Formats: sequence, C-alpha cells, structure tokens
Amino acid sequence: MRVFPLNRVVAIMQRLSDRPGPSPWHARGALAVAAVTVLLLVAVTFSPLRSGFADAPSRGAGDVELYQAEAARIAAGDSYYAAVESELRERGYPMQSVFNWRTPLPVWLVAMLPPGGAQVLLMGTAGVMWLLGLALLGREFGRLGIAAGMATISGAVLPCLLDDVFIMPEVWAGVLIGLSAAAYGTERNRLGLFAALAALLLRELSAPWCLVCLAFDVRARGRRAAAPWAAGFAVYGALYLLHLSQVLPRIAPGDIAQAQGWVRFGGAGFLISTVQMNIWLLLAPQFLAALYLTAALVGAATWSSPAGKRIAWGVVLYAVAFSVAGQAINQYWGSLTAPLFALSAAAAPAGLVRLWHAANLGRTVLAGPEAVGAS
Repeated sequence: MRVFPLNRVVAIMQRLSDRPGPSPWHARGALAVAAVTVLLLVAVTFSPLRSGFADAPSRGAGDVELYQAEAARIAAGDSYYAAVESELRERGYPMQSVFNWRTPLPVWLVAMLPPGGAQVLLMGTAGVMWLLGLALLGREFGRLGIAAGMATISGAVLPCLLDDVFIMPEVWAGVLIGLSAAAYGTERNRLGLFAALAALLLRELSAPWCLVCLAFDVRARGRRAAAPWAAGFAVYGALYLLHLSQVLPRIAPGDIAQAQGWVRFGGAGFLISTVQMNIWLLLAPQFLAALYLTAALVGAATWSSPAGKRIAWGVVLYAVAFSVAGQAINQYWGSLTAPLFALSAAAAPAGLVRLWHAANLGRTVLAGPEAVGAS
C-alpha cells in the first residue's frame, strides 16, 4: 500500500512533544521524526509516486469553464439542473455518478447575484477568516504566529481574487472551513458551527471537518451540543435528497460512467499535490509543497491548546482521507483544505522553536569542544 502513515507520524510527535515541557530526549525525538518525514515526503516528489498537474501544460477546458458555462445558462433563464445536464453532456463528463452532479451552490449564487456580487461575498468571508485566523495565531504564538499566518493564510485565500477560479465550490468550502476553525479558536462557537455547516452545503467533502467539530463540541459541552448539529445534518440530508430527486431522472443509460473509482490509495503523492493548492506553492517546485506539508504536520503535532487540537484533528483526518481517496485529476480538492492547513502550518515555527529549546541542542554544542577548552 502506498499510503504514508501520516496519522502515526503526528501521533508520535504529539507524544514526544506533549506539554508541560517535553524532556530533551523527547524533543530531540520529535525533531528527528520531523526530519525523517521531510526526507521521505521530498523523496516522493522525485519518485514515480509523484502526482499532480500544477506544472503541466494546459489540458484545455476544465471544471472552471464548466461552472462558468452553467452560470451563464442560469443567468439566461435555464434552471440549475437543466444547465448542468446540458453542459455535462456536451462536454463529455461522466454523468452516471451522482457525485459528478454538484449541488447548486455556489454556481447558482454566482448566476443570481449582480456581476461580481458573489465574488465580493466570498472575498468578504475570506477577509473575516484571515483576520480571525491572525487573531487566533497572535493569541497563541505572538508575533511569530502572526507573521507566519500572514504568509500561509494569504496563499490559501488569494484564489478568491481570481476571476475564474473563485467559482469553484472547493474554494468556497475551504474558506468556510478556515472561518469555522478560526471562529472556534477565538470562542465564536456559533459562527464556527454555522460556517462548518455552510461548507457542507457547498461541498460534501466538508463532512470530515463537521465530524471533528461535532466531536469537540460534544466533548466540551455535553450531549446538548449535538442538537444544533443534528438539525444542521437533517437540513443537509433533506436538501441532498431533493438534489437527488432532480439528478437521478436526468441520468440516461447511455451516459458516460466514471472510468475509475475515487479510492485510489494515492498516498503521500496525491496528498502533496493537494497541498500545492496554496497559491504560493501552485507553480513552485513540488518539493516545496512537501516541506509545507511537513510544517502543517508539525503544527498539528505541537499545537496543544483546544483550538490547536481541533485544527490538528482536521488536518490529520484530511491527510489520511486524501492519502486513500482521490484520483490524480482531483488535485483541486486541496482548495478545500488549504485554509485549514495554512493555520496549522503557521503554528509550525513556534512549535519548532519550542522543541529546539527543549532539546537543549544549543547547550549540547556549547558543552562540547568549547567547554573542554574553557576548562
């Protein structure tokens, strides 16, 4: 199996770096695990396990053009499902699987609002997420966290400014997942819950984050915290059934079927390719995405506050999920996890500094030849 055991890596690092104050040997062990992880992940990017199309020549019209065409049809008067059916069939998309029929948001919203209105809404949401994320990182890690977050989060949300890419449901869902994480971390629990459920309405791939939040809410506040989640899941279930009632009658026996399933066990290769969906990494050599992924895992392993643990579980769950599920062409799924990974990666510098000091590596060096000479 080609799945790199990232969940075990994070678990080992957490045990080795747990507060209060890891011992020097535990801290050295955590740093060693991080170093080995870097080497292995970078090696993947130069091996046949490599995945991704970020630096490949254009393959012609893709999902962005599909969504734009659907929005144009809806704005011209077509119903959402009539527009989707026409465009999928004309462009030769596999239509047998209901998962290739996206739910109406955000394409319907783009079509219904005045030109630019949906993008402004998305940019405003991303701006709130960015500010709350920096507030969380500043409270937890001071200026170092803010500086790191300004770089990582901006790369995750800049696609909202691109006139073509912003229409992708994964971009919207990713911003809302990031907003949810930042809101929970700054004690805005209702906003965190609402943002998570909104992300689920936009893309079913948001379900892992919703399950993480549900588990943490119930653990913190008891069973009563499950009530709003149950209501939200019920609304989503009803809407998805309505979605299916529109989709299933439109699928014809002769429509193209999905050539491969989504469970591909792409392992670290596919996971690294999804991490590239941070705009700073998109056109950079892929080994930099491997370094960034390691930073996100280090942040997840060393961020031990309640806010950090929630984010860490989200990062680990998506890392494992994307190591198992996803075809190479699904690299864009990384847009959904980019803000969450950005928050975790921003915690890495502070985590590494803490491990370095706890490991007493500087003192070990000074206790060598210099100390001997001084005696």
